[in-house]
Amino acid sequence: MPVSTLESYLTQRRLQTSLPVRLYALIDGLLYGDAFGATALERSSAAIALFDETPDASLADAGPWLIDFEDASMAIRHELLELAAGASGVSWLTTAYQFRSLTRELRERLDVRMPNGGTALLRFYDARVLGDIARVLSSSQRAAFFVPAFDWLVQINGELIRVHPDD
Repeated sequence: MPVSTLESYLTQRRLQTSLPVRLYALIDGLLYGDAFGATALERSSAAIALFDETPDASLADAGPWLIDFEDASMAIRHELLELAAGASGVSWLTTAYQFRSLTRELRERLDVRMPNGGTALLRFYDARVLGDIARVLSSSQRAAFFVPAFDWLVQINGELIRVHPDD
């Protein structure tokens, strides 16, 4: 479902709930690095590499990053909005989860079990493929996967689309 702007969507969402609603950006670090320089992201109280504290920690800079939009610097906010205006895109999550709790939840979704018993990396943090991933999930899988977020949106080429909940 296309929605107007991120700001108006967030304002509307906050009016609909009595819970505190936070806005987080979920991005692919490799795509971010290509757009803004290989060392553009730094770990901070507002930016966490999801591969940290996992077996893939050596790839953390190029992997998924969760950014607390409201606590991020103005420069990072500007870069996120610029990334969302381009072909790489950004996933936006609205949630009542605290930053560290949401990080744990998202880390649990990084690997999926394959039918042959192996595991594979699920690139849900790549805004370009999240819609496709959501479409192949059963309704129960969707409910379990998206549970940490009130809304999971993707913004690519400036177009903001709600992936979850779907209408």
